[in-house]
Amino acid sequence: MQIRRFRAPDMRQAIRKVRDAVGPDAVILSNQRLPTGEIEIVAALDYDGSMPSSMSKGSASPRSQFGRQESTPAARQDFTQDPSADYLERIERAKQQRGTSSQHVQSNKPSSDMVSPKPSYRYEAVSPIEMPAAEDVEKAEVEEALSIRNTESAQQLRDMERELQQVRAMLEQRQNEGSDHQSKRGQLEGKAREQLKALGLSDLVASRLMDDIDLKGREDDWNRLLAHLADYIPVRSGGAELSGCIAFMGPTGVGKTTSIGKIAAQHVLKHGPEGVVLITTDTYRIAAHEQLRTFGRILNVPVEVVNEYSDLNEVLAKYAHYSLVLVDTAGMNPRDSNLERQLLMMKRARASLKKLLVLPCTSQRQVLKTVVDVYSQVQLDGCVLSKLDESASLGEAISVVIEEGLPVVYLADGQRIPDDIEPARAHNLISRAVYTAEHYNHLFGSLKYGS
Repeated sequence: MQIRRFRAPDMRQAIRKVRDAVGPDAVILSNQRLPTGEIEIVAALDYDGSMPSSMSKGSASPRSQFGRQESTPAARQDFTQDPSADYLERIERAKQQRGTSSQHVQSNKPSSDMVSPKPSYRYEAVSPIEMPAAEDVEKAEVEEALSIRNTESAQQLRDMERELQQVRAMLEQRQNEGSDHQSKRGQLEGKAREQLKALGLSDLVASRLMDDIDLKGREDDWNRLLAHLADYIPVRSGGAELSGCIAFMGPTGVGKTTSIGKIAAQHVLKHGPEGVVLITTDTYRIAAHEQLRTFGRILNVPVEVVNEYSDLNEVLAKYAHYSLVLVDTAGMNPRDSNLERQLLMMKRARASLKKLLVLPCTSQRQVLKTVVDVYSQVQLDGCVLSKLDESASLGEAISVVIEEGLPVVYLADGQRIPDDIEPARAHNLISRAVYTAEHYNHLFGSLKYGS
């Protein structure tokens, strides 16, 4: 019988060591927990039931056949630590250390073969502890691992569920804030669109403004919109008076001749009559050139008429050295067949001739767009917005010049000569548009978005 001792941090690892070292046939004789916290197991191989139960921790000393005899501490300690087949020799050495003589017993063999007698002990039955099967140990380990994993997985699932709930609450909060913001923004934009519509602006221009301006619900939102609208309006840079050769074109009754008289009068008042000439190509109306001749007599400037017997380029060449040459053209309906001849004349004119289209602010937006489309054949250099004083809304004309990209050169707002005309300025035009809308439209009262 072989006896071995095993130590491990816990019972499961100790049993595994016994099973790996001794095999499934081993018998556990004893087990105890050491002061170090480890588990110690004493196991036997080829167990025959002869070992005493006293081999466990705290067992009694062996009894000899001659009476009760206690072993020394060294003998007990040595026996407990490593009990095996040669324990008699260890007991003998322990007795010699105490200075006692060992007793020898005559055996049944001849006297010449004397051996140390084998002491008799009182044995107690030892109930062998069967080693658990390897399959049972592995099953227990698997079940324990699964239990730990299930516990960890359940905790992870609870953590994930808590995090998902927090994310959901955050998303709902942001969604509610976004909905409130969108609702407030929608209200602000709705009110702004109503007021832009009251100005007479087109949906296209109003949408561009809404896309470019982020309304904050403050009192200055309306002023910001108007300032941005002014930036949209194309105007002639500098706003100074024109010089050189300028032709005024447009339909009948838009104020071409009156605008020419105002500009000529301002120039004469500043620089004198020298260097100014008035030219008319209107031979279709009876006595059409008489109004221009009247301006010439008053201002003391020459007046030239271009008819079928003369050529516009020849007249322009004649006065090429003049500082200001103003050309008045025939006013015609865009659907008039004679308009083509007027446009052809302008196309053939000298390149130095600037062409301005006179647009009355009293016309509807679609009418103005049609006029711009027809006269764009001659490569317009800009426009004059006339009759601002007679219009109930300036938004239509403003929308057309923005959408067509046609620069505004002059603003004419009355019949007085030479007062009622001035170089165009975008902010002045927007102020005039707001004033006109406030005067004719009761929707304009308090323009505060924050209220």
